[in-house]
Amino acid sequence: MSRYEISSDCSPEEFLAVARVYAREVVDDHELSVDVSGLEWEVSKRAKRRAGAVKYSDGTPDSVVLTWEYFEEMGWEETAATIRHELAHVHLLNEAGDPGHGPAFERLAEELETHVHCERFATPKYWVRCTDCSNRLGRYRKSKLVKQPGRYRCGDCGGSLVVEATE
Repeated sequence: MSRYEISSDCSPEEFLAVARVYAREVVDDHELSVDVSGLEWEVSKRAKRRAGAVKYSDGTPDSVVLTWEYFEEMGWEETAATIRHELAHVHLLNEAGDPGHGPAFERLAEELETHVHCERFATPKYWVRCTDCSNRLGRYRKSKLVKQPGRYRCGDCGGSLVVEATE
């Protein structure tokens, strides 16, 4: 879907410049209620679980954040899909005050040929595994679940949970 291409050896500023130009084209092609120039565009070099995000206050979108590691690992085409995903969020916030991934988002994501949730792109520090059904949950921080898995149960089958460190 994207005729734009940029490699991961670019600077964050160059990356954001291409992202904004691409976003304007998507907005125009799909008649989205998004003011690309009115949004702040940022790069996160810390995020591990999300490819992008829309920051908003009082239902009004303020900025779009794109994750640098996702771009480095997955490339421009997947990042372009993330830009479309975040534009869908901005549009639905503007039109309906809806920041979620519900039915309206799913319909718009399909129209924009983007994903509803991104692929894992960073290795979790911990895996929380169910001893009964082998369901696995990746965790990037030493959360309560990681520290005390015995206090929790598997959401799928109710089984016991154990923690496996990846390091």
